[in-house]
Amino acid sequence: MKILVLETTGPMASVALIDQNRNVRERMNDTRYSHLEELVPMIQALMAEGETCPEDITAIAVSRGPGSFTGVRIGMATAKALAQIWEKPIVEVPTLAAFAFHAGIAPGTLVVPVLDARRDQVYGAAYRKTEACQISEVIEEKAWDLKEFLELLAGRQQEEETVLFCGDGVQVYGDMLEQYPKPFLYSGTEEAVQRAAAVAQLALNLYQEGAVTDAFHAGPVYLRQAEAERKLQEKCAK
Repeated sequence: MKILVLETTGPMASVALIDQNRNVRERMNDTRYSHLEELVPMIQALMAEGETCPEDITAIAVSRGPGSFTGVRIGMATAKALAQIWEKPIVEVPTLAAFAFHAGIAPGTLVVPVLDARRDQVYGAAYRKTEACQISEVIEEKAWDLKEFLELLAGRQQEEETVLFCGDGVQVYGDMLEQYPKPFLYSGTEEAVQRAAAVAQLALNLYQEGAVTDAFHAGPVYLRQAEAERKLQEKCAK
């Protein structure tokens, strides 16, 4: 069994293959926001390295958002196209939850991804890492006012836990995060960004639980409207 995994929600696209024993092979591009040009060649190179053909693929997993609106669309469209051509099911993987599956994050950590949603908001959530490949949700994914989010987080953090902040919101809102009143850390370089290798671990869990769909029903999760769509609606409402 092999699952092909696509991650395009952040500045760097990555792809991975994972088998039933959680062995992962990953490729990541080194050019920011070049997903449209580099995603398909990366998939081809990864499958060639792993001596994998479409017939070997059991399912296609895609990081379904939130994140970069354009990146989310590219990943989802590519996953849907491959699923139709290869006649494979799709596993939709929550982008924020996948942060907790980075190999460098130890069980017992309260993992808190915060992505810059602009307009003084973050796409945020919190997950308690209970085992190497298991988590429980502490705060649901949502477009949050950061102050409100941090107040809620402080109320749900257990006494013995340390919060680990990760995601691109750490740099953007560092001054506010520094005011967090309980023990916290910032993630290292690899855990700070979206990676297909982490998405793959959650994708395998979801596949084994039967959480699959098809190319006609899979869809992105943005958590709020794109800026262009919001402005268009405001203009039409006048």
